Amino acid sequence: MKKCLPGITTAWVLMFTYSTLFILLVISRNQQFWKQREASSTLVGIISGANVRQSVLTDLYKDEILQEIIVLKLSYTYPHNKDGQDVKTIISHVKSEDSLLVISEKLIAGNKELQLFNQLKAETATKKQYLDKFFQQIEEGKYEELKKNYEEDLSPIYKDLQLLNSRLLYSVITSDQKLINDTGLKIIQINNANVWISLGLIILLISLGSNLIIIGKKGQRTTFALKESEKKYRTLIEQTNEIIEKCDANGRFVFANDSFKKRFEYNDKELSELTIADVLDEGTIELNKDASNQTLLTNVQRVFKSKSGKKIYLEGTIYLEYTKGIFGGSMGFFNDVTEKKKLEESLVTSELKFRNFFKLAPIPMWVVDPETNQFMSVNKAACEHYGYNESEFLNMTIYNIRKGQDFVTELEEVQRVKNETLELSQDKIRKYNFYHLKKGGETIETEVFTSPILINYRKCILCISLDVTERNQIENKITKAIIKAQEDERYEIGSELHDNVCQILAAAKMSLSMIKSSLPSASIESYNKSSESILLATEEIRNLSHRLAPAFFANTKLDVAFENLLGTFNMDEMYNLSINFDKSSLGILINQEVQLNLYRILQEQLRNIIEHAHCTEIELSVFISDDKLHMKIADNGVGFNVNEVIYGIGMANMKRRAELFSGQLNVNSSTGKGCELMIILPVEKII
Repeated sequence: MKKCLPGITTAWVLMFTYSTLFILLVISRNQQFWKQREASSTLVGIISGANVRQSVLTDLYKDEILQEIIVLKLSYTYPHNKDGQDVKTIISHVKSEDSLLVISEKLIAGNKELQLFNQLKAETATKKQYLDKFFQQIEEGKYEELKKNYEEDLSPIYKDLQLLNSRLLYSVITSDQKLINDTGLKIIQINNANVWISLGLIILLISLGSNLIIIGKKGQRTTFALKESEKKYRTLIEQTNEIIEKCDANGRFVFANDSFKKRFEYNDKELSELTIADVLDEGTIELNKDASNQTLLTNVQRVFKSKSGKKIYLEGTIYLEYTKGIFGGSMGFFNDVTEKKKLEESLVTSELKFRNFFKLAPIPMWVVDPETNQFMSVNKAACEHYGYNESEFLNMTIYNIRKGQDFVTELEEVQRVKNETLELSQDKIRKYNFYHLKKGGETIETEVFTSPILINYRKCILCISLDVTERNQIENKITKAIIKAQEDERYEIGSELHDNVCQILAAAKMSLSMIKSSLPSASIESYNKSSESILLATEEIRNLSHRLAPAFFANTKLDVAFENLLGTFNMDEMYNLSINFDKSSLGILINQEVQLNLYRILQEQLRNIIEHAHCTEIELSVFISDDKLHMKIADNGVGFNVNEVIYGIGMANMKRRAELFSGQLNVNSSTGKGCELMIILPVEKII
């Protein structure tokens, strides 16, 4: 604006604005004056017209009343009063009525008034017919029929005419009054507008005077502020960390701030002898000196050199100065990005090292796109171990190497792994256990370590896969050996309790019974209590020995063993037990080792329920689904939060027993909603 209109100050702009507003307000005031004059003239015309219309219709109404009075007089006094003057009067009124109707028709305005007037004309025509008949009866001397003619024909007509006249007169008065009111309101609005315009003129004049005073004072303050601002600007330019330089049209330095001189190692005298080209290390800065419309060059990135030859990477903006279309010089604002460039080079080197490590690592590794689940990169070890070449891998998704479950479960598990991994920081990892498939169909057990990784500014998932099939097999053998040793020890303790301690108690019971007959009657009660205690101890030891050493034989069914176990835990009938074996599970002959481990899992969970659940119902279900044996143990107790509970040795033992047969143990519980334990074993591992 200042370039287009040099020399124009704020005061001049303000004066122009006030003058324009003043002229506009005066013009508006003049327009409102003529509008008011026009509205006043219109109001006078409306009032005159209203008086004429109402006067004509009033005369018409009065004429009808006079007619009826004369007709009434003739009807009841003829022939006693044969004054022909009355007849002439009626005829005169009829003619007057016709002229009034003609005048009224010209004064009618509006559909409603026209409708009423047409009805009035029709009734008047009917009245004339009856009056002609009335006059004819007078001429023929049929005086006795005059009264009848009046009462039956003329009287109703006159009443209707008077009613129509009244309605028409009321409509005209209402319409005229509304028009007068509207015109009066318009005049009031014009007067109000005149008041506001006058008030605006007064305010404008006051404001103009006040602003002229303020502008005068503000000019003084502005001049002082500009001097202070220039001083602060120069200080800022000198002290800022941003590198600022100014060159003339030939590229020679005319100014450089302290940051520039510090980094480039020149003083003011040395810089005054240099051009921008002298400090450039690579490339040039092309300035289009003829394009006067291009005043700003952004994202300029160049490599400079200091006095000692050190490279300096700068990026920033160059402002081109023009005077009347002629290039006058430039001013640059730069940031030192030398460290940033070094870091980028270091990152490139680091990425190259990572790629080499990734490709040459001796363990299978790959990168997965979390959006498509497709392999983005695989190393040589993954190709060799899984049997696919690199191009085959890159056309596959993670689902192609996973051992298939049902579709919904597979999607949910993959999504869970992705979400958990992407939430990690880049220095954290997660470990998962999966079953993978090689190209030849071989199933392997793997430990997969996942971590988020940035590739081309996209967050992806890095996976490292370890084949733990052989390790797990060895661990399972060790675990089975440990469990076998534990079971052998339990069998030995159970057998000792059953075959030795129970026999000792039986002998004690027999010895006690032998002295019963020699006991006095006072000691019989003590004898009975001792005998009952021996029997109770014998029963408890027998139940304990059965739990320690359950008798599984070739013809023993799992459901029977479970029912016996539940019975020993519910001798007091404190729980409502529910046992359900579906037909598919009963049709499978489960090997004795699996039966024993399922028995131990049920035994451990029943112990947990009795100790912690505080429940009234226990449910046991065994069924086959998707070629897997499912054993569900549920209660309606107090439950717990699975994310807050730290599991003990018992839960670890149950989990280890399930994993012995490639199975899994899942716990589902929440506070106040009981607990559900689900053991899932592949059918091929249990027969």
